[in-house]
Amino acid sequence: MQKIKEMIQTISKVFEAQDFRQYRAFDDVDLDVVMGQTRYRIAEREDIVSFLAIERDVYGGDTPWTFSHFEHEIMTNDLAIFITAEADGKIVGFIGGRVVPENNSVHLSNLGVSSAFQRQGIGSNLVKRLAELMRQLGVDSLTLEVKRNNLPAQAMYRKLGFETKEILPGYYENAQDGLWMVKQLAAIGDKQAV
Repeated sequence: MQKIKEMIQTISKVFEAQDFRQYRAFDDVDLDVVMGQTRYRIAEREDIVSFLAIERDVYGGDTPWTFSHFEHEIMTNDLAIFITAEADGKIVGFIGGRVVPENNSVHLSNLGVSSAFQRQGIGSNLVKRLAELMRQLGVDSLTLEVKRNNLPAQAMYRKLGFETKEILPGYYENAQDGLWMVKQLAAIGDKQAV
């Protein structure tokens, strides 16, 4: 909880000239939400081991991010945020993002859901939770890159309102192309869905 308060203070300072979020009270932001049978909350350092296990599951034994990468983002980087999804008493998914002050946007850096819990809406709900939190904080848009051949992920992102803005030739280490996708967030006070 303290980490998110510090992040909000840092972000608020970055966007002072823009009257960032017209910030009212920290209590206005939902940080711990239950949707269906899944709890979504701000990540803590203790969650990193679960994140690595999810990466191994999703990436066929690989861990694209190390413990140190996650630890830096969760514990040190004031402009980064991670949200976990818990079901059946264990972490089954996570999403990470970094604020990009120059664009008043958040770049999604990670999204992973254990294979046993995929196709249950958890990945979509993680994106929705991050989008709603960032919308409440006054962020204009979410951005991400996705492998051009990852059609299921692209379909999910499009369903959530992301649009492809650019093809990224040879973007990934294995020379696979990527897509740059962007989702505009509703303005504060706008009744439109995130």
